[in-house]
Amino acid sequence: MGQFQFAVPSDSISLLAQSKWRDAYICGVEGVPWECSNSVQDGLLTIRRPLRASGKLHLSLPIKGVGYRLLSTCALASDQPPYHLLLELARGSCQRVRDQSSIWQRAGLQTSDRFGDLLQRGTSQLLDAMQVKHDSAACSQHALLAINTLESAISDLGESFALQSIAFRKHRESQLGTLLAASVIPPSPTGSLLVDRFGSAFNSVAVRLNWGLIEREAGKYAHQPGDQTIQWCSERGLRVIAGPLIDFRRQMLPPWLYLIEDNFDGLVNSVTEYIERVVTRYQNSVHLWNCASSLNTLSGLDLDEEQIMRLAIAILQTVRRCAPNTPAVFSFDQPFGEYLARRPNGISPLHFADALARSGLGLAGIGLDVRLNYAEHSTAARSAMDFGAMIDRWATLGLPILVQLAIPGDVGADPHSIIQNEANVSGQNKAELAAAQLQTAGPILRTLLAKQLVHGVVWDGWSDAEPHVEPHSGVIDPVGTVRPVLELFEHLRSEFLS
Repeated sequence: MGQFQFAVPSDSISLLAQSKWRDAYICGVEGVPWECSNSVQDGLLTIRRPLRASGKLHLSLPIKGVGYRLLSTCALASDQPPYHLLLELARGSCQRVRDQSSIWQRAGLQTSDRFGDLLQRGTSQLLDAMQVKHDSAACSQHALLAINTLESAISDLGESFALQSIAFRKHRESQLGTLLAASVIPPSPTGSLLVDRFGSAFNSVAVRLNWGLIEREAGKYAHQPGDQTIQWCSERGLRVIAGPLIDFRRQMLPPWLYLIEDNFDGLVNSVTEYIERVVTRYQNSVHLWNCASSLNTLSGLDLDEEQIMRLAIAILQTVRRCAPNTPAVFSFDQPFGEYLARRPNGISPLHFADALARSGLGLAGIGLDVRLNYAEHSTAARSAMDFGAMIDRWATLGLPILVQLAIPGDVGADPHSIIQNEANVSGQNKAELAAAQLQTAGPILRTLLAKQLVHGVVWDGWSDAEPHVEPHSGVIDPVGTVRPVLELFEHLRSEFLS
């Protein structure tokens, strides 16, 4: 058993309390989190894990002007005297921004004057912190200033990369071929408020032909809403992404599934029978099948690793058999793998995807499900630069990538959402919360468009006035008011996409 300890001076204890220290984790050079157990006592954060090896701490802290952001240290040795928490996080921010800016500048990136000023000032503040390391309180003050400055530099650097990369892509292609979609639950958006703006913002529709929505009673299929939505898409020339056909979160599974979930063969038969029926029905109307999601995190069923892989193969085989000429992707939840830090027998999402890609079953692409600023089952908020690095890591599989993104634009109860998950954002002013949704989404969306291997982006929510999956994620609020993020999609659609 190895352990890492991080000291926090008394005047910074409140910051540690505001941090998400319970979700902190250690990972190695490959970026995969290890199983960890965390505790805080007397200003000392202790993280224990089974291995004795060096690693990097990842911890979410509130950053002034940014909100929560996952920070990381440089590689640290285990079983050492306590490290100074804020100093090590500041050192990690400095290393990340300097390493990435050096790589991109050698590749031709032009950084802004603001970036140069922020980098110089942040580095100076880090050096100030290191010089007063013996004075823990003073060191924390300087280190916190350095973190704020360097994370602003990271944001500026990521924006420069995204804008210049998109400009480079547009120079080579008059219009980008990226699919830009909103996810809907049939029969939405056919009767939606502001439905005419759907086509101005999106060139595709992600239709949730989900098992738990269509076969709520065993053997009885509610196809009419799906028929209505897909016909609406066809009439308007919108491309159809069907799925995920099965979302393995408990709330998205059929309510009667408990009757057979202890019978694995019966479960596989029910899953494949449903998929065969749906794919056969819509095979001539769908441009891309999203086979399943959340099987890697599997909060809804109790299956071992072998059963999970067998189920995934059965799903993919059934889709490919019923629609051999239509590409099929498989989606993975929390693509950074944070859940592995709390799940000793969890499957790494990248390793799971690699196994499917090597299976020879004709997997055409990878889906990545990213939910930000939610209390549970979400991806920790990161900079756009870090999201870009994550896409590059998944790109090593050599398959096109479809990213599904959900970010809340409000707080409180959401009576129309299927997943009841608290929005982890602060504020009561709806306009400010909607603006914060845009502030979080904008840099990530531009980064995704900058990546050539990202062939599709799905925003998981059209209108909060209709049934939807994630709370407050719609581009239209419950009373029909447009959130600013819809205007961003309209701009991206008209400026860059076919």
